[in-house]
Amino acid sequence: MKPIEKSQIEQALNRNRPEGDTERDENRMPAELLHFIEISEGQKVGEMNSGRGYLSAIIAYALEKSGAVYAHTAPQSIERWKGNPIEKRLESFPQENLIPVVGEMENPNFPDEMDMIINCMTYHDTVWTKADRMKMNENIFASLKTGGSYCIIDHHSKDGHGIDDCHSIHRIEKAFVIEEVSRAGFYFDDDSDLFENPNDPLDQMVFEKDIRDRTSRFILIFKKEL
Repeated sequence: MKPIEKSQIEQALNRNRPEGDTERDENRMPAELLHFIEISEGQKVGEMNSGRGYLSAIIAYALEKSGAVYAHTAPQSIERWKGNPIEKRLESFPQENLIPVVGEMENPNFPDEMDMIINCMTYHDTVWTKADRMKMNENIFASLKTGGSYCIIDHHSKDGHGIDDCHSIHRIEKAFVIEEVSRAGFYFDDDSDLFENPNDPLDQMVFEKDIRDRTSRFILIFKKEL
């Protein structure tokens, strides 16, 4: 598959999007992220617990002519948001290839033969919500085609903290995630320092105004072995 070009990503960012999304672009660097994880023409991409669809919508615009994006929402999130936030988004910002998917974190209900599944800043939440993470990762593995990618982005905690900070300040240790996901059959393929912030002390709640969207974050790429 041919990776999408920089111009396609720029066009996606300039499409009709909520103001709240465009305001976050500077710190979330979606163009650089999509380039690193190698979003490519014709792909079927899924996003776990995709929130209001910030990332899913950008990818769907970039793949508009050739691919599809499945934006997952867990039932607990639908209850909290009083409705599916992806469906609400599509009412105001329709995208034919942005497809809502509902399922538990352990069984997200993605179709088979997915090219990529992304878990963006929600892996740590599965710890304090007590989701069965092994089952979740195994189901994601099963949904991916051979050679498919599992991309995890999350907030750094301090070395040695493992899952201790997942609820209190919404952070998780990179090494813990690599070890845990690898046990589900994936092999660790690549990472990036795109979102590293040396000024983040790694002990602050990620939603505080002075650090929100500027936390030090890791990007991990796992592969379903060929």
